[in-house]
Amino acid sequence: MDLNLKFKQIWEQLNIGQQAVLVGVSGGVDSMVLLDLLGQLPYSIRPVIHVATVDHCLRPESVQETEYVRQYCLDHGLNFHTIQWPKNTHPSAGIEEAGRHFRYRFFADIMTSFGIKHLLTAHHADDQAETFLMKLIRGGDLSQLKGIQFQRSFMSDRYLSRPLLFFAKKSLYAYANQRQLTFFEDQTNSSDEFLRNRIRHEVVPLLKQESPHFLEHLNSYQQQLNELFSVSKRSLSKLITDISTPEGYRTEKWLMWPVAEKKATLRLICEQQVGEINEGQVNEMIELLENERRPQGKIDVKGQKVFYKNYHLFGVKTVAQPDEIGTFKQRLTLGQWVDLSPNEKIGLFPAGTLTAENDDVLEITAEFLPLDVRHRLFGDKLCTSIGKQKVKKILIDRKVPVDQRAKVWVVGNENNEVLWIVGHKKSNLSRQDVNDKIHYIVIYRKISGEKR
Repeated sequence: MDLNLKFKQIWEQLNIGQQAVLVGVSGGVDSMVLLDLLGQLPYSIRPVIHVATVDHCLRPESVQETEYVRQYCLDHGLNFHTIQWPKNTHPSAGIEEAGRHFRYRFFADIMTSFGIKHLLTAHHADDQAETFLMKLIRGGDLSQLKGIQFQRSFMSDRYLSRPLLFFAKKSLYAYANQRQLTFFEDQTNSSDEFLRNRIRHEVVPLLKQESPHFLEHLNSYQQQLNELFSVSKRSLSKLITDISTPEGYRTEKWLMWPVAEKKATLRLICEQQVGEINEGQVNEMIELLENERRPQGKIDVKGQKVFYKNYHLFGVKTVAQPDEIGTFKQRLTLGQWVDLSPNEKIGLFPAGTLTAENDDVLEITAEFLPLDVRHRLFGDKLCTSIGKQKVKKILIDRKVPVDQRAKVWVVGNENNEVLWIVGHKKSNLSRQDVNDKIHYIVIYRKISGEKR
């Protein structure tokens, strides 16, 4: 089939039509062919084309290549955007991944600025084969073998499409020669220093020799895998909904499932919140959830994200760094409120002060003043008429999750003796002398939705 005709059919499948698109163009044969094919589309379905070129400053030739793409866009009336990736910001390791992140951030910025909904890249069938084989060699989660997707969401409300994904590299060269297109070859692609290049030069040609339809077969498998994962995801989402609560996921119901469902749901829960996880992390999570001797626990997943188990619930959450909780300490001044957060406040007032229906109140006598409100500290003890109780033990007995204990508010005197674990337990010392002439109350109030 004529390449232009096949491209037109694929373009119609994408249902983009005359909408604005951003095309990532390096000046290589793939992206120059994509640009030319877009320009050859019938006017009724031809998009408004924006071109983005990133000079990664990795090769001296990149300056000339960027300038050529600029002139090409000027000659063809296309919108052109470019940026340099400063050499002094290049990492010492992982430069390919860092370059990709820089490139896609640039694309995202352009799309936001110009209201563009579609990003196009020139990935082709040989790229798909190389990516599949690389992931197969390196191992990992089965979902990674889905490879390069024909179209996927990008920036939540936009799309990334690869219209050349079903075209072999040799057909792109043939088209470029027929159309007498100017393009540039990246000389680093000829080096076998990198795994992708070794697969491109040595492995893929052998597979094509064994089966002339190797690329078509691989694309077919990729499509089947994507369809299978799509169906699986819908089924797993129903299972997850069944154990979901506003606070987390119900451990008891999850424990009743077969191992396959346990693993698959954990992967999907984590994928939605932190991205893909490996088999080792999945097994570690299962071990934690199935361990009856560990009612609580957490596993570091990525960055500040942790997988947690808190008694009958589990899930993924962001854990604040120690300095984010801070060492807040504030003296309570009579008649004044102290804002603890946007949703809560506390204050010291004379006895008899009118309180709201849902206020939590501590009655206090003058001998305990002055009072401070602060977060719990290591070694804190609650003063009671029968002695002192460790605040930590009180919170454990009340099944307060580990990560929440450091955030608990306490009210104490100037000697750091705790009189109130807000929301959990109060000292009864202040009620020993009910005839004391000076009597106060400490009011803790939730202020969600309140006009202040």
